[in-house]
Amino acid sequence: MRRQIPMTQELENMVRRMDPDTAGQILVAVRGTLVALRSDVATLNVTPETREVLRRIDAYLGHVDSERTRLDA
Repeated sequence: MRRQIPMTQELENMVRRMDPDTAGQILVAVRGTLVALRSDVATLNVTPETREVLRRIDAYLGHVDSERTRLDA
């Protein structure tokens, strides 16, 4: 298993302390922000740096989706 990204771990800790409805709303907002950011980065010239940023955004999206799945269970 890969090491948790500190920002993601902080988000997970925060939403796990919240009531499920509020946590779900936070995760939807975070996901929307990440999707918009990813779209913006995807329009830039392809460089090793932009590929790394897209990889990291995708990793964050995966963590957000995992938390939403856990919350819905």
